[in-house]
Amino acid sequence: MPSLSDVEVMEYISDGVLTVPVLGVGDEKRPTPVLEVAPSGEWLTLTMVYRYAEGVKHLRNILHFSQSADLGRFEAAMRVLPTSFETRLLKRSFRDDAGFILSRKYIASRVDSNVLQLLIGETETIRSGGRRNIDGGSVYEAPATPVLQLAYIKVKANDSEFKSALEALRPTISILSAIKTQREMIHSQLAKPVDQAMMYRSFVELLNRARGADFISSQERRAAEKRWRENPDEREEVEEELKRKIG
Repeated sequence: MPSLSDVEVMEYISDGVLTVPVLGVGDEKRPTPVLEVAPSGEWLTLTMVYRYAEGVKHLRNILHFSQSADLGRFEAAMRVLPTSFETRLLKRSFRDDAGFILSRKYIASRVDSNVLQLLIGETETIRSGGRRNIDGGSVYEAPATPVLQLAYIKVKANDSEFKSALEALRPTISILSAIKTQREMIHSQLAKPVDQAMMYRSFVELLNRARGADFISSQERRAAEKRWRENPDEREEVEEELKRKIG
C-alpha cells in the first residue's frame, strides 16, 4: 500500500469513501484491487474491492494452472482471515439509482479456488448480461454493474480494531499485488516446452468442445487455432471468447 500525504488523501476521498490503491509488484502494469474505507456512524467498513472489468480479468490469471503455487498461497491467506470478514458480490442496474444490491455472500475464509472461479464468472456474466438458465427456464438479464468485494469487514471506528483488520488483510493484499500479467505468464511458459504443450492441449480441448457442440463452424475453429498460435498475447482473449460461446 502507498503512504499518502494529507493532500493525496483528500484527492482520494469521494462521497465520504477513502480509496487507497494497492501498488502492483514489478514493472508490469497490474490491475490490482483497491482498499476502500468508509465511515458509518460509530463504525468503519474496510473493503478490498474489484470494481472494473480489467481488474477482474487480471484476477482470473491466478486460476491458471501455471499459477498453482500462488493460488495455494491465496487460499491459505484467505483461510486464516477472521470469520467477521465477508466476500460479497453486488450489482446495480445501469438505469437504477437505488444503489447496489447483494447478489452473493460468503464467509471470506471459505473462499477457495472453486468459489473464486464462480465469483469471477458471475461478475463477468453480470457485466455482459444475456440469457441465463434459472430454475430450468431461460431468462434474459440486462447488463449491470458488478462490484466484487473480495474482503469486507465492519469494525468499530478506533485505531486498534482498524489496524487489526488491516494487518489480517496484508498477506492477501501481498499475493494479489503480485499476480502475473498475461504477458508474464506467456513468456514464462514459452520458456518451458512442457508447459507450452499443456497450454496447447488445453486449448485444443476447448476448441473441440465448442466445435462438437456446434457453437463454432469448422472455419471458425481453424481461424481461432491460427490466431492462438500466431498471436501469443491474444491467447487469453481467444479462450475467453470460446468459453463464452460454450456457456
